[in-house]
Amino acid sequence: MAEGNIHLPPIGEAHKVPVELLDFDQNNPRFTPDKEPTSDSDSAVVAMLATSADLAELVQSISTAGYINIEPLIVIERGGRLAVLEGNRRLAAVKALRDPELAKAARVSVPPITREKAETLNQLLVFRVAHEDDARDLIGFKHINGPQSWDAFAKARFAARWLADEQKKPGQSGMNLQQIASRMGDQHMTMHRMVAALHVLNQAEENGVYDIGDRKKKSFSFSHLYTGLSYEEFTNYLGMPRPDRSADPDNNPVPADRYDELRNLLTWLYGSKDRDIEPAVKSQNPDLGRLREVLASPAAIRILAERNDLNEAIITATPADVRFQRHLIAANAELSHALSTMEGFDPVSQPELQTIAESAARRASMVKLQVDAAVTSVPK
Repeated sequence: MAEGNIHLPPIGEAHKVPVELLDFDQNNPRFTPDKEPTSDSDSAVVAMLATSADLAELVQSISTAGYINIEPLIVIERGGRLAVLEGNRRLAAVKALRDPELAKAARVSVPPITREKAETLNQLLVFRVAHEDDARDLIGFKHINGPQSWDAFAKARFAARWLADEQKKPGQSGMNLQQIASRMGDQHMTMHRMVAALHVLNQAEENGVYDIGDRKKKSFSFSHLYTGLSYEEFTNYLGMPRPDRSADPDNNPVPADRYDELRNLLTWLYGSKDRDIEPAVKSQNPDLGRLREVLASPAAIRILAERNDLNEAIITATPADVRFQRHLIAANAELSHALSTMEGFDPVSQPELQTIAESAARRASMVKLQVDAAVTSVPK
């Protein structure tokens, strides 16, 4: 069927088309903040997929066996050409093998390929859909729990776009997020937490509160946010209602009068290049749990906001009796370890350890005396 001067395959059928007719999907959910191509060029897209999607293995396989047209690429017409909704990794491998200059620009090493195998790269089997809706079940299941799973942010973007399109349908004909998640193979409603967190992030960016591109580190740990928002301390700090998984997430869940708190939270999670601030949360375990403790204490929140020091803030957030208990248990454990390794003590090369042992003994005696005095002072 001709559309303009380009012959496109019919909708709803599988046909081979020239590779020159195929474009990468620039809206690919795989292009997350830390895996985004530097431009829309083919070389930039191929370079990103090479670093984030193990392209080298696929390039090697195709160069050895040729391209096998069994599973069609899922495509949609855009501007008289075909954008690949599903199969961008395969398209990247084919384009790299067909064009040594593109491969070089993308820093992809391509092995030699015979003329016979190279001829299999000229036309690829595609299945054209009229709307993205028609491809979502297949793409969603394949990349959510299937063999080529996306990262959490890509999954959230895919589900959120799907939900937004469903919400535009008239009346009650559209699916809710719970139904979409089920279609994607998510039986634990993890998708609800991810999409809710994505809405928080989008709200921050759309209102100039925080730009994820300003994060301090190149890596982007989306799980910090969607895990944190499952805790009451995080949602209370932002003035958000507790998640209701029986309803679709609110597109703007954070009240406008809590935008300062939202900026603080995202900065603690991801830092800021422009303000030269390191993230307070260095790793999800244990730092996210420690931030949760801090958010339960107004005094600790002030310390963290002023100094961006999670260690100092957690001291303020933790009651003195709890800190004493933790320190005493830890000290006892360390002394036990030291005692069990006494054979490693060399009095000739380590004479300074005697002074350290005396200091530890004095401190232990002082703690013991004060604990005994406190215990005896308690009324019977």
